[in-house]
Amino acid sequence: MRKFPAACMGMVMAGLAGCATPIEKGPDIGHYLAAPSPYRLVEVMSGKENRERRNILEQALTASGISYRSDPFVHEGREGTNIFADLGTKSPTLIVAAHFDRTMGSPGANDNASCVAAAVSAYEMLAGGDPLQHIKLRFLFPDMEERGLIGSRNYIKNQGVDDVIGVISFEMCGIGDAFGIWDVRDGLAASLPVRALQAAGKANNVYNATHGPVPRYSSDHHVFFLEGIPAVGVTMLPKTDETVLRDYIENPNAFKWISTSNRPTIFQTYHTAEDAPATLNPETLEMTARIIVSTAQEFDRLAGEK
Repeated sequence: MRKFPAACMGMVMAGLAGCATPIEKGPDIGHYLAAPSPYRLVEVMSGKENRERRNILEQALTASGISYRSDPFVHEGREGTNIFADLGTKSPTLIVAAHFDRTMGSPGANDNASCVAAAVSAYEMLAGGDPLQHIKLRFLFPDMEERGLIGSRNYIKNQGVDDVIGVISFEMCGIGDAFGIWDVRDGLAASLPVRALQAAGKANNVYNATHGPVPRYSSDHHVFFLEGIPAVGVTMLPKTDETVLRDYIENPNAFKWISTSNRPTIFQTYHTAEDAPATLNPETLEMTARIIVSTAQEFDRLAGEK
């Protein structure tokens, strides 16, 4: 999840002052390949440099027999690479996005290896079920989200979005028993992405709620929204945190948040050295994968009705 740079004090409060803390690296890819699971993939990605995280993602996709494409780009002299994998061949397209890069000073377990791992698992489940009838589903794993949504901006430049009718970016999906649909701006409440997500929550008996524009935070869906595409973000959270989370994201620089323990659970480790696999719940990762599967299936059904 990208935090806009406007609030410098908020960056310190979010823990970026601890960037000098040594980051422990997770095990090598063999740990995942020996017994694949979303949690093990998070463990392997945790603490690795972003290029290595991309290599781990590619190895996980290959091990699952998933064909993918690389979309390289250069930004301010730095090389980056987006990865994407498709299910189905029909048009139009739904994009499910989960950036694989981490911010400096954080292992990047919840933000955002959790969502990458859930997306890989969801692809496997969808590939083993009935094929989608009306859409192509593209799993997009952007690079450089933490540097300002750079990967997604370059994806649009390189790949185009003419057939894209919905984008859902998953952010921080390893903690909680519910999910929030956020950045639901004017006109999006009845859009296909929101309707499909709400139906997925109902089908899986998972509580969910919507929230409008989020002032200080954004993710990859935002650049697609600017292109006129219905696009929202999704984050897992404890249901009991709903009220305090709404308060926090509306005013993250309030003095009361200076104590980490006062913040919503998912923001107690956000962009800190504590964002490690041990803070995540493997069951939440599995739940996220099921939500992605159900959302894709419902989106496919809704698209067929249009």
